[in-house]
Amino acid sequence: MTEIAGHRVDASMWSYIARHAGDDALKLMLRQEPGLSFDKRFAVLQVECRHKLRRKIPELLAHERFLFPKAVSAEQCTHQEVAKLHASLFDSAHTVLDLTMGLGVDDYYIASRVRALTAVELDPEIAAVGQYNFGFLNPNVKVLHADSVQLLKSMLPQEHYDAIFVDPARRGQDGRRLYGLSQCQPDVLAIMPLIARHCRRLVIKASPMLDISQSRADLGAPLAQVWAVSVKNECKELLFVLDFDSQPAGIVLHALNYDDGWHDFATTAAGGAAHDAAPGVPVAGGFLYEPHASVMKLGCHAAVQAATGTAQLAPNSHLYAGDRLVRDFPGRKFVVKEVIPFNGRQLKQLGKRCERLNIATRNFRLTPEALKKRLKVGDGGNDYLFATTLADGSAVLLLCEKI
Repeated sequence: MTEIAGHRVDASMWSYIARHAGDDALKLMLRQEPGLSFDKRFAVLQVECRHKLRRKIPELLAHERFLFPKAVSAEQCTHQEVAKLHASLFDSAHTVLDLTMGLGVDDYYIASRVRALTAVELDPEIAAVGQYNFGFLNPNVKVLHADSVQLLKSMLPQEHYDAIFVDPARRGQDGRRLYGLSQCQPDVLAIMPLIARHCRRLVIKASPMLDISQSRADLGAPLAQVWAVSVKNECKELLFVLDFDSQPAGIVLHALNYDDGWHDFATTAAGGAAHDAAPGVPVAGGFLYEPHASVMKLGCHAAVQAATGTAQLAPNSHLYAGDRLVRDFPGRKFVVKEVIPFNGRQLKQLGKRCERLNIATRNFRLTPEALKKRLKVGDGGNDYLFATTLADGSAVLLLCEKI
């Protein structure tokens, strides 16, 4: 028997967790089980978290003795594929300081690439469980229970790391969501001079709701890279990489999406539509392209247009047309079956022909739900309908088939 973060952990607890793998946590808690030698609530927490995260962090859960300190640390943990991406940003580093450890998923993968990693955690229970976990996961990880800001202030001038990683808390003590870098804890902008004294590179993980333009202005000259990270076309986070030892020549934007693997569109160009370029005109038999969420977040539409040889239908449509198939387009690809003028007669005819449609609207007067009601069709099927406004102001319906 051992004690971890105030919880008795013994062989019977591990047996209990294995025996009830996948069981309903609430029913387990309501079951009368007197005489257990361990903290039942803590054991049920392990059963519940292991089941919920079995697809999110399967490699860590292959370690049967891995422990979760609290439900919140499991809810907020990084997907293992995203954590591997984070780790790749530290390939040139030998020593890393993580100011906000949490469950330690990021640290698990970063530590596999560096010589030594120090992980700091403010919550005493999370820190204690982290010390236990890394005791068998990777002894090169040193876990400290400390306030990361106070730790930075107490460090000697010669104490230096190749890189520092920080994932500021995105919720306040009242549970309210926080979005600005200066609102989150620790306040990265306020402690930037401290951080710069003790590392060559800083990697900040931030909310996908952050305003990119404002963040670039706040972070200033050391900012070298901005990453928008999506999983299955849902933007999950932003990453900001700052290099203090060199003055970056320009900011590299990375629009990533993970589906059957990572797909990265990288560019040094920013901005929206290329206003001096001819607008795209969709035609039957041609191709329609819809950029994924990371491209939309970074707003690098002009760069996408230039790199792929496609053309935006209109500055605010965020749809692209082309006469050839661009297989590596950063987003979804469609063949245009019909270009239909938006009017009552055409709507009526389309509704009669199609029982089900996947409907999306871009720069259009109706919402998808309102358009579906007008067409009197159901959701789904093999056909996709994009309702949009072209550069000449005309409203059209694009009936497409996904490639």
